[in-house]
Amino acid sequence: MTLGKDATLIVNPGADEGAPVPRSGVEAGPAESLSHEVNFPPVQNGVDYLLSVVDHLTAEEQPRPRDLKYAVLHLQAAAEVLLKARLQLEHWSLVFKDPGQATRAKFEAGDFDSCTTAGAIVRLKDIAGVVVADKNAKSLAILSRWRNSLQHYGLKANARAVDTRAAQVLDFLIAFVHGELLPALPGEEAATVVSELGRVGDKVRTIKSFIEARLKRLADELKDCKDRTLECCFCGEAALVVGGAHPLSCRFCHTTWTDPNDALTDYVEAYDVNFDSNFQTCPNCAEYALLVGGARVVQAPEQRRSLCFSCGLTFDDLAECVDCLNTYVSDAEDDLGLCGVCFGAR
Repeated sequence: MTLGKDATLIVNPGADEGAPVPRSGVEAGPAESLSHEVNFPPVQNGVDYLLSVVDHLTAEEQPRPRDLKYAVLHLQAAAEVLLKARLQLEHWSLVFKDPGQATRAKFEAGDFDSCTTAGAIVRLKDIAGVVVADKNAKSLAILSRWRNSLQHYGLKANARAVDTRAAQVLDFLIAFVHGELLPALPGEEAATVVSELGRVGDKVRTIKSFIEARLKRLADELKDCKDRTLECCFCGEAALVVGGAHPLSCRFCHTTWTDPNDALTDYVEAYDVNFDSNFQTCPNCAEYALLVGGARVVQAPEQRRSLCFSCGLTFDDLAECVDCLNTYVSDAEDDLGLCGVCFGAR
């Protein structure tokens, strides 16, 4: 079975599809496989996971659900291994969930709970001075959620969204290995890693060329709705269009929401917008789908705008009525903090 680029990936973790092990660095025969040790130093192990990811994503013209499943699992494994390898360069205890309980014996035996990916990013910044850009951190967080879904209760995600997020994380990890890990590797291991990273990079360029071609085709379609186009909370491309005649959807990965409230909830969760204070009733369409001061539209990416996920209108001068607590457009200095209805009643 093949999966189209616009299809949805649905994976049941109960399916018997084999353990998610990284691809072997050397293809061994049946006899050899039992007579050799498995020895992957951390960085080489992480890069081997990256090779598995690009193999799964480029195995066929249209990756199967199983390919996408293992791409997610192995990419998350690669991210954890490589980020924590950099922490170990500062001190081995930093990979423990609680460094205060770290012992050398537990570390060497691998008998400990390690920090999360998000925790590793924080420690890299605060202790090692290595800053992971917000966009990369967000893609890593989404990848981690997808992996957790796969491990515990299954994953339903758009195939193109998986492809695109994977390309973003691959890009980041390739640069991370080159900048933060390669200088510390011994010569022979560094040469192996560089060779394997070259293979990963070649396949990532194939994936990215598809993404770039798709975005180029979308440019005309999106040019007249930049004031209501957002970065998609699933694929990360600036192609999520709200309001208008079309259903609310990402024009790139084709994730579609039938209810604008669901789209707003996903956006708020993905981009860490304060849910309680920023989710209001729209003064134009009266739908409870207005994101107040939390949307970054393509037209003004550096600003946080108030945008209705139902009608697609943006608002600059919003206030909360002191009487009815509804949101309204404040266009007068002497409205006494009241919406039009409450002001008229006064």
